[in-house]
Amino acid sequence: MKTVEQIKSALENNELFLNYMPTINVMTNKCVGAEALIRWNHDGKIISPDEFIPLIENTSLSGLITYWIFDEVAKDMGDWLHEHEGIHIGINVPPEIFGRGGLEYAALKSGLMKLADKLILEITERGFPDQLGLDAISSARSKVKIAIDDFGAGDANLLELSKMEADIIKLDKFFIDQITSETDIPKIVKGLVAFAKAMELEIIAEGVETNVQAKVIEQLGVEMAQGWHYSKPLVAEEFIAFHLNH
Repeated sequence: MKTVEQIKSALENNELFLNYMPTINVMTNKCVGAEALIRWNHDGKIISPDEFIPLIENTSLSGLITYWIFDEVAKDMGDWLHEHEGIHIGINVPPEIFGRGGLEYAALKSGLMKLADKLILEITERGFPDQLGLDAISSARSKVKIAIDDFGAGDANLLELSKMEADIIKLDKFFIDQITSETDIPKIVKGLVAFAKAMELEIIAEGVETNVQAKVIEQLGVEMAQGWHYSKPLVAEEFIAFHLNH
């Protein structure tokens, strides 16, 4: 079991790094951006965020790591984002840090504020912003897009979700996994897609791994997707090359 102190040391000792998961336009099969994914190189072993990010939720370290991600995305992708139109980079943002000022400062300091129209701030449904955060999200939508991450798998109910202004939902991999060649399209998947469309939200399907899943989400009218069916997570240079070829 990792500890908060170990994670803090990892940040201080440059053990954290980013991969980029390509986002694909389902209709055209073209790459339209990526999601920045944090990884931890701990004694030569790569640790996924699922193993350490939950430990720092609602701590000061959560904000520090988020601000670090802004800096790293700017270093990796700043020039590339400036040179390319019609693309985006998604950055996961803990709901508890919205409205506290640090996020805007990090965007200004890193230079990403100048590229705000190419950013998607992804807020996990496992947490929910307070009123100060909701007000900040509403204000931020004039500059960036807001996505609800892990949609359908979190604790937030529909009433809460209706309070949070967003542009995109990311349909959780759990639901995509229910799509197989042996079954009809699961009703829950149809229902979640229908809900998003009724709310006039764009949809990104997460964790698409098979051709069957890719065909079903296209049939349902899902606009974008991520997953190993299209690409594994890539380091910055590999992602830029992937985008060039797609």
